[in-house]
Amino acid sequence: MRFVAFDMEIARPVPNGRDILAARPGIACAALASEGDARARVLFDPGASPDLFDPASRAMTRAGAQRVLEVLAEAAARGSTIVTWNGAGFDFRLLADETGRRDQCARLARASVDMMFQVLCERGHPLALDAALRGAGLSPKLGQVRLRSGEAAAIDGAAAPIFWQAGEYAAVLEYCAADVMGTLALAVACQQSRRLAWLSRSGRPNEIALRRGWLTVEQCLALPLPDTSWMTQPLSRDSVVGWTAPSR
Repeated sequence: MRFVAFDMEIARPVPNGRDILAARPGIACAALASEGDARARVLFDPGASPDLFDPASRAMTRAGAQRVLEVLAEAAARGSTIVTWNGAGFDFRLLADETGRRDQCARLARASVDMMFQVLCERGHPLALDAALRGAGLSPKLGQVRLRSGEAAAIDGAAAPIFWQAGEYAAVLEYCAADVMGTLALAVACQQSRRLAWLSRSGRPNEIALRRGWLTVEQCLALPLPDTSWMTQPLSRDSVVGWTAPSR
């Protein structure tokens, strides 16, 4: 597999407790990184592509979202495997809503490697990207950015759309680019070591043996169901990728 990592950030903040995708937060930006790249490729920058930016919502237009989808489709057509962290359940689903091209997004999602979804299929629970990065001995997620004022500010996935709405586009683009580079580094490292390791919240070491390497979402769906009897509210596979089922 030759990986190309993909990540997006949402444009508008969503109150705690609300379904992020149901809230239709829009797309702020997107980034891509291929093996061998020294830095991520920003797929959308409002300063560079004002025609694809809606200033009223401060979000990517439908044409902008479709441009992102076309770049992903071209990468897949060249033989690259798109890799994400929770992309099948979030990024591709958001892209499907914003482009209006659900079937195409669903096909790309099922052919992609979603590392978090593989953890869910093997262990029955999701995992944070930062925990996986640290478990692999890689740099953790970017936690601080520089604002236009020169001030340093803490950032995470929830703060990114707040900064975006405040016009701190460069800071959010930096955060998105760092995420995509971390995703790519993790995919490559684990493919080589044939293991994904992390520490639980209690500090207990965990790992998954990747005997066949990373699997596509389609391949993960064929894995046997894990034992989730010890969980109070297990997350089902269908709740994550049910939207990708072929239309009837």
